[in-house]
Amino acid sequence: MVDNIRIFTAISIPANITGQIVSHLPEWRGQLKFQRWVDPHDLHITLHFIGDTSISTIPDIKQAMTEAVSESNVFPLELSNLDIFGRKDQPSVLWLGLKEIPKSLLQLHNKLGQSLHSAIGFTPETRPYRPHVTLARKYAANETCTPEKLQSLSSPFLQHQTTFDVNRITLYRTRLGERPMYEPLVELELTK
Repeated sequence: MVDNIRIFTAISIPANITGQIVSHLPEWRGQLKFQRWVDPHDLHITLHFIGDTSISTIPDIKQAMTEAVSESNVFPLELSNLDIFGRKDQPSVLWLGLKEIPKSLLQLHNKLGQSLHSAIGFTPETRPYRPHVTLARKYAANETCTPEKLQSLSSPFLQHQTTFDVNRITLYRTRLGERPMYEPLVELELTK
């Protein structure tokens, strides 16, 4: 029996916004030669990557999530341009950013990190929080992935609805090698 599972907390992307992303995937895949594209059911914005953790800690994690959402109201997020992590000639990750990072998101991120630390000894990352929606990994083309190309491919997407309300957070389990890869374990609503 498996004792440890790989887990993380995140904001799910609602179906209407996922649909907008999916409608642009054929063009993005054709123009941006990444080897591994994320299953549309797996689109999310990570809050905290917890990692390999004992199943027995799930109730404590749920309690930490409950504390965090009890102090958080529903707030809007607006997706923005395509961007990359890594070198322009060999980026490691293609992602969609946010038009801005609202204070409400930072407060939720910080409160959840503190609650997880109190509940299970989790240590949040020390580098600045960079919320994003990962789309693909492992670039496999010879040409450079330029900011101009990313901007050009972003423009049609940004003509559509890219704003949504964050009204819940989810604890996901990673199932390596499966599609979709992420299984929701706990969902909690933010205070209205």
